[in-house]
Amino acid sequence: MNKLLNRLVLGSALCGFASLANAAVLEVQAEIKPDPLNPGSAEIINNTPASGFCTEYPNTCNTRKIRSDSFNISFQSSGSIPVGQVIPFGIPATWRTFTVAHSSIPGATADIQIRIAGVGTRYRLSKTAQEIIGHPGGETDFGYHAILWAPSWAQAIPPCQSVNGTGQGAWGNGTDFSAFWLTPENVTTCPRYSRDYEIPGMSLQRLDVHYELRAVRPEQLISGNYEGSYTYSIGSDFDMGGLTASDPSMTFNLNLAVKQDVNVKMSADSVALAPKGGWMEWITHGRRPEKILGDLRFFILTSSPFKMDLSCSQPGVGTCLINNGTHEVPVDISVSLPSPWVDDADQPVARRPLKIGGAGLEHLKPAGLPTRQPSLLHFEVQQDSVATMHDDSSYRGTVNITFDSDI
Repeated sequence: MNKLLNRLVLGSALCGFASLANAAVLEVQAEIKPDPLNPGSAEIINNTPASGFCTEYPNTCNTRKIRSDSFNISFQSSGSIPVGQVIPFGIPATWRTFTVAHSSIPGATADIQIRIAGVGTRYRLSKTAQEIIGHPGGETDFGYHAILWAPSWAQAIPPCQSVNGTGQGAWGNGTDFSAFWLTPENVTTCPRYSRDYEIPGMSLQRLDVHYELRAVRPEQLISGNYEGSYTYSIGSDFDMGGLTASDPSMTFNLNLAVKQDVNVKMSADSVALAPKGGWMEWITHGRRPEKILGDLRFFILTSSPFKMDLSCSQPGVGTCLINNGTHEVPVDISVSLPSPWVDDADQPVARRPLKIGGAGLEHLKPAGLPTRQPSLLHFEVQQDSVATMHDDSSYRGTVNITFDSDI
């Protein structure tokens, strides 16, 4: 729970006082924690355990600061692959937008974008690469595979970018090869074709992807979990040419944990309550004031929604009390927030009562870009209570104002 608790001391004297079925699915666990001072730049952190290429070659991926997640989708050739046949390896590298919904707040949604920033696979030949090219000697396992393709699966045709290290990717069984390429936004395919030899048969054992996620308006996210899905089509979004896929689609199920912090700066930690115009009327004319009051400025240094609550060292009926040791009176507390802050009904917040339990202030949000103008807490002891207060006496009490982004 992301709370900011402000403790205020009030004082006065009468003389001065916040998955889809039948499709390959990846469960994505991610989190985002916007900086209250720069919330629009927040990045989504992917906590999903890596799989596929980057678990086989972790140093290669760590050096490039990438990750891979493997979908259990296979692709099978229907027969032999003749010389010159192209496997297009079509890739959806541009940003796509989908909607996620808050798991506990009905109607609270957000737009998330996803793109495929890297792609790879582990292919398997029906015969060893050495057998296909006629058993010549003198080559490494990597070299035999490289002879079959233009370019080698370890290489990438620009604008795709290579990830495999030199000589990296070939498995010792002679049939398997792992490859991965990065895909900038202008990529549509990372093609390769059989060069000089007919390949009697092959399959892609899986589909590995490096994907990027970003929130469209991270500053508007509410603390808690958001859930949503995005599905890519196999055959149109991912095009493997004549290879037959085991699944028609692949789905990302996103669970996004939002951890917003409320950043509030109070102008002081105490408030002196006094009559409007000061104490001179009482001092010089003996006129008891109609009410005593005081305001405290504070600044909301965040743009995330939050709620407010009140607790007291001396609780009364819904509000706090101040006392002189033998006598106590209630203090009415209210809050005013500057535009564009509004409540859950999109109404301005002006002298809104702040009660123990926070009723009416459970969801405060910006309707636009916050201006960093000051907010106000208002404290008032009403006339009927002032009339009972003891002369030549000081009244004190402590209130706690909580700003909580976990709404």
